[in-house]
Amino acid sequence: MEKPVNYTKEAFLHPLNLGVLIAAFSSAFFLAGYDSLVNIIIFSAVAAELIYLGTVPRSARFQKHMNLRAFKERNSRFDERRIFGELSEASQKRFLVLKHITGLVRDNLSKINYTSQGLADSINTRIEALLTSYMMLLEGNERYRFYLNNTTQTHLQSEVEKTQVEINNTDSPKLARVLERRLNILNKRLEKYGAAHEKYLISDSQLKTIEDTIRYIYEKSMTLGNPAEI
Repeated sequence: MEKPVNYTKEAFLHPLNLGVLIAAFSSAFFLAGYDSLVNIIIFSAVAAELIYLGTVPRSARFQKHMNLRAFKERNSRFDERRIFGELSEASQKRFLVLKHITGLVRDNLSKINYTSQGLADSINTRIEALLTSYMMLLEGNERYRFYLNNTTQTHLQSEVEKTQVEINNTDSPKLARVLERRLNILNKRLEKYGAAHEKYLISDSQLKTIEDTIRYIYEKSMTLGNPAEI
């Protein structure tokens, strides 16, 4: 089960926050002897930190950013450059077209009112997650297609039937056992082919769904008055 993101912990451990704390307490250390000034620095740093931890972790923009980072960490094997380089030319073009559309969406969202920018950032984060999922699905889709193109279901079924006939016609128990083992393997290959074909169709449908979703967001963003409309 995936652990939920601890936004307060992530906010506290953010490099910028830690940098400010280190600077504040370092200043207090070097000003030892000036008690009143040290107290002011420490009090101000603690007060600012409490305000920071009370507001930033609750920010929708911060939470979306951390959710996206957690998503990418859970898919640590995800390497965009490597995957993109291994895709076929057709899949690369397919990905680049969708990435271009997401860029147009960002441009359109950047023109909305400042008061709606938080929601726009949330949409951008979701689009980024969709684009990451899209590339991973493209990689899997190509693996399934390669397997299906190099394995013929008709040929496997023909081999199953031929092997069954050989088993029925042989008088040698030893040969029958060997043929039965082959028949068992052929049947497993047939099952694998059927499962791979189903997964290929599912991944292809998921790819088309993401494409339609991002195109819909783009079309809405062209005449957008309020990001909540998306």
